[in-house]
Amino acid sequence: MTLAVRPYSEGDEFAINDAFNRIFGCSRSIEEWVWKFSIDGAREATVAAWDGEKLAAHNGGIPAAFIVGGRRVLSLQGVDTFSLAALDKRRDWKGAWLDVMDFFAEVIAPQAQAPLLYGFTGPNSIGHMVNRCRWDAAEPRRIPLLTRTVGTGGKKSLASRLYIARPFGDHEPALDLLWHRVQPRYSAAVVRDADGLRRRFAGHPLAPYHRWLVTPRFSQDPVASVVFRTDGGQCRWADLLWDNKHPGALDLVHHLSGRLAQQTGCGQEAMWLDGDTEAEERLRGAGFEGGPDPSGVVRVTRFLDPTLSAEAFAPGRVYTTMADADLV
Repeated sequence: MTLAVRPYSEGDEFAINDAFNRIFGCSRSIEEWVWKFSIDGAREATVAAWDGEKLAAHNGGIPAAFIVGGRRVLSLQGVDTFSLAALDKRRDWKGAWLDVMDFFAEVIAPQAQAPLLYGFTGPNSIGHMVNRCRWDAAEPRRIPLLTRTVGTGGKKSLASRLYIARPFGDHEPALDLLWHRVQPRYSAAVVRDADGLRRRFAGHPLAPYHRWLVTPRFSQDPVASVVFRTDGGQCRWADLLWDNKHPGALDLVHHLSGRLAQQTGCGQEAMWLDGDTEAEERLRGAGFEGGPDPSGVVRVTRFLDPTLSAEAFAPGRVYTTMADADLV
C-alpha cells in the first residue's frame, strides 16, 4: 500500500500523541497536545504519513513570528518529529519520515508563507536533518545550558533594590514596549511581544508558570520580564527579556529565581541562554555555570527564501531561551 502524506485532520491527535509517547518514552496527555497545537496555524502545519489507519511518520509545525537581521518573517518550528519504522519494524515505512519532511517544506511552508524553518534535534538526528532534509542554512548550534544549585546565589544586590517585580497575566500590553526596546539587541529571535508570550504560555493544562515584569521603583517602564517553570525539582527560566541598560533588573530576576526555587522545593535553577553575552556574563557572576547542553541538542534551520540573512544565524547570535524549546 502506498503511504498517504497529508496535513492534520480532526481526530489524528490521538494516534499522533500515542505514537509520541511510545517513541520518546513520555506520558503526555491529550490535553497537553491540544494546548500545544492550539496556536493559530499549528494544526494546519502538522503533517503525517499514514498506511491506511496506521501512523508511520509525523512532523508538527508551530508558527511564530521571527526577526532575522531586522526583518520580520513567519517561521515554522518543526516539533514532535518522529518515524515509527524502526519501532514497529516496518522497513516499508523507512522513507516515510523524509516524505513528511519534504511535504512540510515544499507544500505546507509555502502555503503558510513561512520562509524560515527551524527546530531543535538530538545528536542522533542531526545528520538526517542536515544532509537529507537540507536544514543547513546555518551551522547546527549547540545550545548553552546554565545551572545553579539553589542557595548559592548570594545576597540581594544593592542595584536590584532600585527595581520592583510584579506578576503578569495572559495579556500584558507592557511587553510590547519592552520588546520594542530590546529587539535591536538581537541578530535573530522569535518575537517576544505581548501576543507572542501569550501564545506561548497562556492556558497550559499542567505547567506551573510564574511570570514577572520588572520596572524601576519609580517608573512604569518595563525593563525586564521573566517566566519560570517549577517542576521536576528544577526552577527553569522558560524565558527572559532584559534591557541591558538596567543591570540591577537582572539581579532582581535571578534573586526571584533563587527565592522561587526554595519556595517550591527545587534543588536547581536552569536555563538555556544564547545570543546575549552580557546577560550570560552577569549570571555567571551570580553563580550560574555550564556549557553546551549535555543532551547534545542543536538548533537546525532551513531557509526557503534565499535573501534571508545567514549571518544573522551565525553561532551565538540567535537569541535563545527555553521558550524556544517547545517542551518547556
